[in-house]
Amino acid sequence: MDEPSGSASTGMGPTPSGPSFLPWAPAPGETPPIKPPLPPRTAGLIARGASRLPTIITIAVILLVAAVVAVASVIANLADTHVPAPAASKQPVTQTTAQGDRIEFTTSEGTGQLVLLRHSWVSTGQAPPTSGSYLRVEVELTCTAGSVDYDPYNFQVFDQTGRLFETAIEGAGDSMLDTGTLYTGERVRGTIAFDMPHSEATLLMSDDANQTVTALKVPD
Repeated sequence: MDEPSGSASTGMGPTPSGPSFLPWAPAPGETPPIKPPLPPRTAGLIARGASRLPTIITIAVILLVAAVVAVASVIANLADTHVPAPAASKQPVTQTTAQGDRIEFTTSEGTGQLVLLRHSWVSTGQAPPTSGSYLRVEVELTCTAGSVDYDPYNFQVFDQTGRLFETAIEGAGDSMLDTGTLYTGERVRGTIAFDMPHSEATLLMSDDANQTVTALKVPD
């Protein structure tokens, strides 16, 4: 039967329609599933870069520590191989002229000359020597400029082994060197004794500050 013109067609046309062709719809009260979006490429690159950052920092710290250790080792090696020379004595022994048994010297107060007049080895004195002998030296001190202090305790001797011996007044006898001060042109003589075994010896003279002024070999 012919349908009236302009009426709606209830059959299937070229484009399917109807409930069976609608997109799937959830049942009432049911939550539709949510598909997680795929991460973009840039997010993956950032994630990989972030995962590498701790490794890069660790390598940088290791290199920095290695450089610091290397520099410290070089500095320590230089310190070991370049040891500064010890400072020179502020008052070195002054020996301007040596002539046999006499020597000139300089102190902070003046200049003078030490002369070894004679020496002897004796075994007697005000008290017996503990070493078996006394070395007696008769000296003459002259002041050539300024002033020169003298005292028997300003003298010492050391033997050929380096042992040091102090003045022993018990072995000096009646002519022991006195204590005093010389001025320009003045001189004094006296004897100094040392309790020591018979051996080669060197006479040392110091000032009142216990600084060595000069030294003179005692002939054997």
